[in-house]
Amino acid sequence: MDDIRTEFHPHARIATRPPRPECQPWLPFGCQLDFEVAELAHEAALTHEQTTRLIRMVRRSRTEDFTLTNYVDVRNMWEAASHCLTPDTITVLLGDKDMEYTVYFRPLWEWAVDLLRHPIISPHYSFVWFIDEPWTVDAFWECQSQMPPDAKPLAFILYADKAKLSSFGREKGYPVIARLANLPIAIRNGNGVGGGRVVGWLPLIKDDPKHRGTLRFANFRAAVWHTAFKKVLASIVPPSTSGRWANCWDNIARLFYTLVLILSADYEEQAIMSLTCGVMSNFPCPICLIPEDQLSSIMPHNYPLRTSQATSTLLIKARVEHRKGRREAILKSQAIRDVDTTDVHRALSHDRLHVDILGFFGDHMWSELQLLIGLLGRDKVAQVDENFDALPRWRNLIHFDAVMAITFTDGSKYEVIFKLLTFAAHAVLPNAGESKLAYLLLWCIRAYLEVDWYAALEVHTTKTIAAGRAALQEFSELMDRYIKNWSFPKKHLVAHLFDDIMAKGATRNYNTMPNEKCHGPLKASYQYWTNFKDVAPQILRADHWSLVSEFIRGRVDELDTYNTQMAEDETDPDTNVPSNFHVRFGSKQPKKSLETIEEQHVDNPSFRHFCRKLNTFLNALPAVTQHVNMLPSDNHSHMTHSEKITEFRFLKVNYESLVDFCQTTDYLRCSLSFHNFPRYDCIIINTTTGVFFAQLLFLFTCNVNSTPYPIALVRPYDAPVGRRLQKDKHLKFWHVRQQPRETASEFILAESIIRGVALAPDPTTVGDFLVMDTIDSDIFLRMKQMHLAAGH
Repeated sequence: MDDIRTEFHPHARIATRPPRPECQPWLPFGCQLDFEVAELAHEAALTHEQTTRLIRMVRRSRTEDFTLTNYVDVRNMWEAASHCLTPDTITVLLGDKDMEYTVYFRPLWEWAVDLLRHPIISPHYSFVWFIDEPWTVDAFWECQSQMPPDAKPLAFILYADKAKLSSFGREKGYPVIARLANLPIAIRNGNGVGGGRVVGWLPLIKDDPKHRGTLRFANFRAAVWHTAFKKVLASIVPPSTSGRWANCWDNIARLFYTLVLILSADYEEQAIMSLTCGVMSNFPCPICLIPEDQLSSIMPHNYPLRTSQATSTLLIKARVEHRKGRREAILKSQAIRDVDTTDVHRALSHDRLHVDILGFFGDHMWSELQLLIGLLGRDKVAQVDENFDALPRWRNLIHFDAVMAITFTDGSKYEVIFKLLTFAAHAVLPNAGESKLAYLLLWCIRAYLEVDWYAALEVHTTKTIAAGRAALQEFSELMDRYIKNWSFPKKHLVAHLFDDIMAKGATRNYNTMPNEKCHGPLKASYQYWTNFKDVAPQILRADHWSLVSEFIRGRVDELDTYNTQMAEDETDPDTNVPSNFHVRFGSKQPKKSLETIEEQHVDNPSFRHFCRKLNTFLNALPAVTQHVNMLPSDNHSHMTHSEKITEFRFLKVNYESLVDFCQTTDYLRCSLSFHNFPRYDCIIINTTTGVFFAQLLFLFTCNVNSTPYPIALVRPYDAPVGRRLQKDKHLKFWHVRQQPRETASEFILAESIIRGVALAPDPTTVGDFLVMDTIDSDIFLRMKQMHLAAGH
């Protein structure tokens, strides 16, 4: 009765009923389910891999029972498989008031025992004598010497640092991340079970206007940190003195003694851990008692080391002193805080990321060089940027088209700038006139890069340790010549570098970079798994669900692998595909005749007389190398223009690394367009007369007498370079020069390739190149050997 009806005029031709919808509105999708799966993948911004996994799971649901019905079911399953971090309350006195804070922690002992019982992870617990892993060096050896003969050390690496959770850093967290030092680096620093895990969440102290800037408040912050940290350590304190038995993966009970071998942290956190007064104190180093006014000199280093016993003795002496001024004077004599100490000094370790890369280089040397180059004029600034853009692209190496405007970036980008700077800036800074000071600084940067590369080696020997100490001495002497009086702790801390390597192994064991990567998932959990209120328990729940997921995923993958192997053994028990090879081609192209190859490259002089040169090469194979299969001596190859070869544009080269003597792989390109850029990588070639450098021009295989030969056409860089310049000696350059003839190209067997190499064009001389010996640790040591053999 109260309804309103609209009546249209017949001439309006408006239908009174809505039109019937399309019967298949999801087209072009095959069905409504197809569209909804694609829609969900789009809304959730799933990656290609995640979308494929989702589709496979939907298809599997036709044959497997799917019992989950909603989010509550999912959450309950995670909770049933999880044991999250335990919250506890600590109380610390500030003035006359007790302050309470919540700290979250997971018992370290229980986490470690779970790994000891893991059937895949635990068997990797081993001992090998190289100076690389933590269990192969002095500190581990000394700890084990103090244990009963049948006991095993269970060593922990702990990292603690504040993390910005929100985009603008207003919300922060304070995770403690643990790693088990007994595990190999590939597992320990990797993702998944056995990798870094959040075992604690420390309280953050907000600034109090009443106490801000006072010594009392600074001591209070340190007291809160140590009180909370002791909660995280509580479960491994008893086993550290009396040991504790645990059943391992093989169902054998073993006696373990626990220790915190390494504390990984930046300088600010190390100051809190060691209870030192920081950068503005009279003794700012957390490792030794070097006076503040001596920080500008790196070497020699002969100051007494800080110890827990000495710190405790000094605290007792200060606390029995009734006069406030005298008590503070005693504490200032070693710049320590009046807080109950924890024995941390031997565990504090060199932080290569914040000390070497972000600290001394990023904050000081790089900014200073930018300033000095800027004073030379805009043309010089633009030339450095152009030189950076001209550097070759390389796998896992960020390519910059400009760097001179970069004043703040992350550690990985600063590290790449550090590695490549000398190759891009040397041509702009001659050792004369107004650029003389900038040249000296560039020389210092290269010397510091040498120290950093020795610091970054994955495995050390007594020779590399000695070479690293010599490089540090050279760098110290160069810095003494530079007029800038830099006096700050991070310049001095490098003096402890090689002592740390001898005590705790390679720096990758305690570098903060792998731990800071763990901040990423925590930030994602804050963004996607919290309501932005009381975030700590929500983030830790999501993090633990990730751990449970990784653990179950590992077991599922293990079962799938086992079932697959069993099925393969039943169908073809003799299947054995070799996985070890030296070179392998990839990115296969259609077969082409030799005549077509010459026609397609008619404008490239390097391909001139391609067929004739190939025949000459094939018939002279025994003169090229003694390490490959030869053609029969009574046969001669004569390939005609009509015969076809197969081109490839990718080359994988396996070689033995000079650093850890393990197999390492280079991925090389020989393509007109790789990610929209021409990419013709360079290589080191081994011949009976020695090694030489060359650039890949063409990769192919051809059949001769039914035998396939993998061959590369290369442009050799083996022309004489003349007298070695003073700049080459200072900056450790190895010059190579391409053959001046346009037609200078030759064929080589791919098996003669040692490894790939990056060559930087020398802007001062057309056709000259510099071997970039800073792209990885193997080429760094390989070029050291070549310099030594050449008498440099």
